Amino acid sequence: MDECSFEDLRLQVKRRNASSSTRIKVTNFITHPFSNTKMRHKIGHKIKDVQEKLDQISSERQKLHLRESIPDSKIDKFTSSWRETMSLSSSNQVYGRDKEKKEIIDILLNNTSSASKKLSVLPIVGIIGGLGKTTLSQMVFNDDEVSKHFDTKLWVCVSNEFNIKLVIKSILEVEKAEASLEELQRKVRDKLRGKRYLIVLDDVWNEKEDAWAQLRSILDCGSNGSFVLTTTRKKSVATIMKTIAYFELLPLSNDDCWLLFKERAFEDGKPKHQNFINIGKEIVGKCKGIPLLVKALGSQLSFGEDEKEWRRIRDSEIWEIFLNEESDLLPILKLSFYDLPYYLRRCFVFCAIFPKDTEIEKERLIQMWMAHGLIPTLKNQELEDVGNAIWKELCWRSFFQDEKENKDWGDRVYTAGMMHDLMHDLAQSLMKDEYYRMDANSSSDGLGEQIRHVTVKVNEVDKTSVCSLKTVGGLQSIMLHGRDNGDAAKEILSVLKELPALRVLEVCSLVKCQYLSQVGSLKHLRYLDISGSEITTLPNSICKLLNLQTLNLNKCYHLQHFPTNTKDLINLQHLYLDRCDGLKYMPRSIGQLKQLKMLSLFVIGKEESDCQLDELRELDISGSLKIKNLGRVSDASIAKGISMAKKSSINKLDLEWASKDEVDVNETKSSRHEKIGEALEVSTTNLRILKMSGYKGVNPPKWVGMSSPSVTGLEGMDNVNTIASSSDGNEMILEISFCPKLGALPPHLKALKHVTIIADCSDELLYSISNLSGLTHLFLGFMEERSVLFPAANALMFDDGDINEAQLGVPSTFQSLQHLKIENCKKLRRLFDEGMIMQETLKISGCQNQQKHPLQGQTERIRGLRELEIYYCPNLMISVEEFGNLNINNSLQGLCIMGCPKLVSSEETDDFVALLRSLRARLDPWYFNVDIIKE
Repeated sequence: MDECSFEDLRLQVKRRNASSSTRIKVTNFITHPFSNTKMRHKIGHKIKDVQEKLDQISSERQKLHLRESIPDSKIDKFTSSWRETMSLSSSNQVYGRDKEKKEIIDILLNNTSSASKKLSVLPIVGIIGGLGKTTLSQMVFNDDEVSKHFDTKLWVCVSNEFNIKLVIKSILEVEKAEASLEELQRKVRDKLRGKRYLIVLDDVWNEKEDAWAQLRSILDCGSNGSFVLTTTRKKSVATIMKTIAYFELLPLSNDDCWLLFKERAFEDGKPKHQNFINIGKEIVGKCKGIPLLVKALGSQLSFGEDEKEWRRIRDSEIWEIFLNEESDLLPILKLSFYDLPYYLRRCFVFCAIFPKDTEIEKERLIQMWMAHGLIPTLKNQELEDVGNAIWKELCWRSFFQDEKENKDWGDRVYTAGMMHDLMHDLAQSLMKDEYYRMDANSSSDGLGEQIRHVTVKVNEVDKTSVCSLKTVGGLQSIMLHGRDNGDAAKEILSVLKELPALRVLEVCSLVKCQYLSQVGSLKHLRYLDISGSEITTLPNSICKLLNLQTLNLNKCYHLQHFPTNTKDLINLQHLYLDRCDGLKYMPRSIGQLKQLKMLSLFVIGKEESDCQLDELRELDISGSLKIKNLGRVSDASIAKGISMAKKSSINKLDLEWASKDEVDVNETKSSRHEKIGEALEVSTTNLRILKMSGYKGVNPPKWVGMSSPSVTGLEGMDNVNTIASSSDGNEMILEISFCPKLGALPPHLKALKHVTIIADCSDELLYSISNLSGLTHLFLGFMEERSVLFPAANALMFDDGDINEAQLGVPSTFQSLQHLKIENCKKLRRLFDEGMIMQETLKISGCQNQQKHPLQGQTERIRGLRELEIYYCPNLMISVEEFGNLNINNSLQGLCIMGCPKLVSSEETDDFVALLRSLRARLDPWYFNVDIIKE
């Protein structure tokens, strides 16, 4: 089917590129795409082969008397009688759970408020099987205080099937009695009515809120203080059932795991030799705090006196150890797996290709899922949206953990998570026949025909191992890790013709253009990552990859241009070009790539034949976009339309105006930039980061005033003197570079939290920054001419006669500042004007009634400064009094002063050094570095 789909794409491209004289002929060919005899025979033979294979499978099934299984019947295999639990614990000694036991008992015994007579439900959540949820519940259930507190205690093992009748029968302690639900609910309410009871529902998987609501209504008949204690692996279940916050059970500490391991592994808990202790502690470290795993490994080694066997266990993957052992571990983990819908199982198992402890980037993973066709197609939903939902579901079910937003080297915000080691082991055990890792410890013997995904540690493999890849004709993924000189990558790329089924190729190595000559033969390739390559252009053959969805060229610093037929990549959705600093122009007709959703860089060329900005008008670009050489936008392009008003999905926009040869016909550079800026009509609906550099207009575009991004960067805007904005500045970060004429910030930006100023700027700007009440982080650098950072108010002339104290900001100066960094200000002599650390009379131009405004030491306003960094300010001096005011109440937690030889006057040297030594004694050594203290 993929062959047929590719042929259809090829014909679409052929029709689009055909001249008018041949278009009719091409159209007729597309109407009957398999009228070509050769193609018809080729496809026909493949269909016949598939039919023969299916017939053979059907025949073998009948011979072996195999029957169709009920969907998810594998769950039954893992929820048989061995999963049934009871209230008595099988462990004589439980390590490391006393604190959790006490906390839960306190909740059970003290949550008896008469204000609410509703049944209380406390779920215990443990994201992984074997964490000890049942054991902890047994400890609580059998505690003497709990037994005295409750009139009745009942234990019910629910497991996978949440059957209300079965639960009630367990409570009634009857098995085979046939009765209606009505009769059962009446009996159970008669049994529990008026009693303060505790019911443990162990191992709950049910996510149907209605089913739980029905059972709760039946059970809600006891006296005040009755409790249901449940255990589950799923936070979604806990959220449905809880009436108070659920209790999340964490892994055991290494010390407690070691106590448990010793009890199991050594006779009487006493090791015979120190070597066994050392190896044993390493084995315990592999267990990641999972008691069941510690017990299983300890028990397995209890009769092993051979040190070699202990080392084998230490050096093996967990799933390899238990694959052929009669252990409960893998079946318990598989319970969570078989609880997943089928499409989620496929997506999870694929994650075995990532090494352990690897941060998995959500966007990259979803694109790989798409490349392999693992994401189901849903009506009216984009595949990426469905992929996002799958990611969330796997996080919610704890297959992924530690989900968080990170920033990369280019300020790109991305979501990532990790897999718990045991979950990774589970994925590998399920994927063992299809996944292979090539490194220094592997051999090519493991590369069987069934292998579909290979990761290669390029700095650890030899040429022979790499060449063996061509024997695996059904290979669908190759991912190269590590850095090499390009030799391993070169060898792999040289056998691509032997791997026609490849869908994902991730090279990320120093490859050259000529190494990529065979890539064009991979007609099924959907994901290609050659970031960090030394290419100057891509081979023309790459334009034959009509199925390609993702092309990652990040950090290809030498890339200059694209092939002419780039427009033929009609399925391309993601084109990553971060740090492609050598790129001179975009390919013509890029606007024909209608599927393109992610384009990180657009470069406007200087030639008339180069791609212009209007090519973007029909594309629905989202995410991060950087546009370079905006000054080259032609009048013709403006006339066609360069508006970005409909691109509301862009969340980061970086606009670089400067180029050496902007169009400048009958207009000044300033007015031309203003014209282009207004024509852009940028949508600021979802904009989080906005950066503008090299803008020569006097007035910023009006849409800048409509934006409220979290980060705004202004650079090289020589003529701009005012920022007009309708945003409130809350949570906003402002970066200003080389904007010498920019005046005071508008009052509505008073909630700014992070400000960076690079190069010399106006006194008005710095004074307005000193009065930002919400400012927490301030970085000032490379101010060549400034001798005083923060001027006193009397040095400024205000023309507005209606200036009041609040506008001057005296009461709130630097009241929230926590981090101050100053760097490379060569002429800087003082941080604050003398007038800012003494009482003075403010002279305000235009005010008829002058009043005295006491400034009781502006530095005293910095009440919570936590980190102070000053670098390479050779003329800077700070007095003992001024420094003391920066460290009120010993607030400083970090201090770094380097390259400031005149920092202390000779009269105050002893006092200042004593102050610094006292501070050094208090701070962590990592956070104190002052070069004027030699010893």
